[in-house]
Parts: sequence; structure tokens; C-alpha cells
Amino acid sequence: MFADNWCIKAKDRVFGPYTSEQLRKFAHEGRFAATSLIAPAGSRDWREARSENTFASFFGAAPERAPKTANEPRRPKAFGQSAANNSSTEQTGPANFVLIFDVVSAAASRIEPALLSLGRAFRLADNVWAVSCALTAIGVRNAVAPYLRPNESLFVVDATNGRTSWTNYAPEAHSKISAAFVHGKR
Repeated sequence: MFADNWCIKAKDRVFGPYTSEQLRKFAHEGRFAATSLIAPAGSRDWREARSENTFASFFGAAPERAPKTANEPRRPKAFGQSAANNSSTEQTGPANFVLIFDVVSAAASRIEPALLSLGRAFRLADNVWAVSCALTAIGVRNAVAPYLRPNESLFVVDATNGRTSWTNYAPEAHSKISAAFVHGKR
């Protein structure tokens, strides 16, 4: 589900996102260790790099845990800062999201499996869904965006943490959204 984008957490700071190939290079340079905390970009599921299948081979070790299945709930071991929001507030459970799509009617068959794989999800209206999962607003957007066509827009509201994220809006709409949801929250 996740694209090949990973973040590293060190001393309560989040760096990235980086691709697996970039992290392989960092490991060879000694800048990325088996004990480095990593998470898919937009996720709060921080874990040691050696426990992730993608990186275990970098350190000559087998992963310490089995990968999660799509139906298994995502329960983070520890929550921390998100690369996107730089908030120091820790969350102790899944967040609740509202996703609003501007898509063609046939998009439901493309998008519904992606939404259901995130966690509890249900349709509120034709192009409005409620999802509960352990991602950030950006993480949800990044997980769903590959299923959208370039002319289909998505607006994500993290109702638990008061965050938003969006994609595929025209410049004028993007500017208005940015003004309302980024600068207007001060």
C-alpha cells in the first residue's frame, strides 16, 4: 500500500522521506543503523529498521517480526512527531479521518480496496468516506493517491488531531485551501 517513502526518527526529530535505496546508501555510509527508528512516510508506526523486512537485509539480519496483513489493525509501538506536522503531541491510538473525493463515479471500485486496507472504513456519501487508522493525514493521502487519476482530487481531514492534507487540486483551489487550512490556523 505504501509507496517507497520512509522517515527516520532521531532525538524526537523526523527526517525524510527517503527511498529504500537512499537508506541502503545511508546504511553503507554508517548514517543508518539497525536500531534506527523508521516508519512509512505519513505513519506513526515507528520501529527499529532491523524489524522491517525491507531493511533487515541491509544489516545482515532476519526481520524480528512478521509483516502485518492488510486486515490486521495497525497498532503503533510508540507515537512521535510526524514529518509533516512537527507536532510534539503524542497520540495513543488510531485517528479518525474524513476523506472527500472529487472522482468519477466508477472510481469507487479503484479506491474502496485501498480505503478498506487502512483500517475501519465506511462510505458516508457518494464521494465521502470515514476511516480510522494509525496514519497521519498525509499518510492517508499518500496511501490513497496512487489510486486516483490526475484529474481526481482528494481532501483528507484528520478529525482527531485537527490536520488536513489534499492532492490534485487546481492552483487556484490549492491556494484557497492553503490559506484557509494552513495560514488560518494560527
